[in-house]
Amino acid sequence: MQQSLIRVRIRGIYATALTKIALDEGFQIVQPSRIIAERFKLPDLKLPADVTIKTNDRDPNEVLVIGYEGKADRVLSALQRHLKYSFYWVSPLALHSTIKVLVIRRDENTCIVDAGGIEAELLATNCRENEQLVASVVRPGVKPYEKPRLVPGARIIGDYAIVYEAAEKPRVTVSEHVRNTAKKAELVALASIATSKGLSVHWRSSSQFADEETLRKHLEELIRSLERIKHEAEHGDAGKQYSKGELVALARLSSVDKEYLDRVRDEVTPTIRLHHSVKSNLPSFSAIVDYAEKLKQRGVSEDALVEALTDTIMEHYRQKHRIKILHIKPSAEIIELGNARLKNIYRDRDSIIMILERIIHSKGVYDGLNIEKEPGDRIITEINTKEWVIRHTYYSANGELKGVYININTPPELTEEGIMYLDLEIDVIKNPQGETQIIDQDLLDQIFRKGIITAAMYEKALEEAKRLASQK
Repeated sequence: MQQSLIRVRIRGIYATALTKIALDEGFQIVQPSRIIAERFKLPDLKLPADVTIKTNDRDPNEVLVIGYEGKADRVLSALQRHLKYSFYWVSPLALHSTIKVLVIRRDENTCIVDAGGIEAELLATNCRENEQLVASVVRPGVKPYEKPRLVPGARIIGDYAIVYEAAEKPRVTVSEHVRNTAKKAELVALASIATSKGLSVHWRSSSQFADEETLRKHLEELIRSLERIKHEAEHGDAGKQYSKGELVALARLSSVDKEYLDRVRDEVTPTIRLHHSVKSNLPSFSAIVDYAEKLKQRGVSEDALVEALTDTIMEHYRQKHRIKILHIKPSAEIIELGNARLKNIYRDRDSIIMILERIIHSKGVYDGLNIEKEPGDRIITEINTKEWVIRHTYYSANGELKGVYININTPPELTEEGIMYLDLEIDVIKNPQGETQIIDQDLLDQIFRKGIITAAMYEKALEEAKRLASQK
């Protein structure tokens, strides 16, 4: 049986490359921006999207995938086939879904509940331990440290609207993307069909493209479905999902996958290497990239343009002297390793090589190496933006070698303040006698099992660790 066509809306700084991937995968592009419609000669379809792919407003290094269960996961799988070297975080609960939960305990103004094996917060003040309640998901908890959040009452989502049980007084809200005043007034008036029954309505952005009769029928159908769902949930088992919602996923893009997107975009419109990396992390150089791509269109060598861009970026770093090192964990935690002094920076073709130095001011133990940390110790860090490792060499205050820690990570990416990379957990250590050891492979195995990294990323990390461990 042929699967139905999936309608995808794409926005953000990766839109051209992602549109090319989506079309190649057989998805239908709806509500394209003017530029995307022109580049791909697409019809301006105003159909509601099943799935939206867009740059995360909070962090341009992340791509958000959100859409109906059963469709968004197919889109996500397609992205993972193309973008193999990024982190992926997927919500354990579907946004706007209805679930019957079991109260575990009361915690200040929230109730901690079991939502089908997932511990979540229920925003309610009157709950009792072991009580079963019908609730709906308002924050799915995408990143590992985020706890899902629910509110009391059933909820249902459709192409044009979301209808849900009102906590107190029924509300009507309209997507910020609906800017036509007359359309807003029409939507608010239509919502009375629901509010008269004590239900709240949120009109989605696609509602601006539908006529009044279509919206009326849609809303009436959602109300009937919500009444059925509410009845089933109230009389059903705890831990069960009673209405479908939206899968929410985030892809934290690596420099390698951004380079892949550069190549894909170049098939559509002239694009130089580092395009997406600069657009996401070095906005002060964005105009230079735009100018370079106009020169490429006129026949100037891309290699020469990238080398000139790289030289210009290095001048930016030489003026800083201090470089931040941002270490992105699979848990989504961002660890700043501290400001390092820039001892040297140079270019090898289009890769940048940095030598950094940090002076230790406190006592302790170096993680991984399990050796004493002492004031006056020096750490020399060697970074190559084309390599999958960062080498940290530890010296005592008198220059004696204490050990080497080789971090396995995606090739470092440049930011306005320093460098950034995705940490792959597994590492290699070397003692002063030159003996090497792979550490934390179990952590690499764990993030692979959780689906945070792809098989390709797992194999690459393991390959790098084994290669380094075999070196004398």
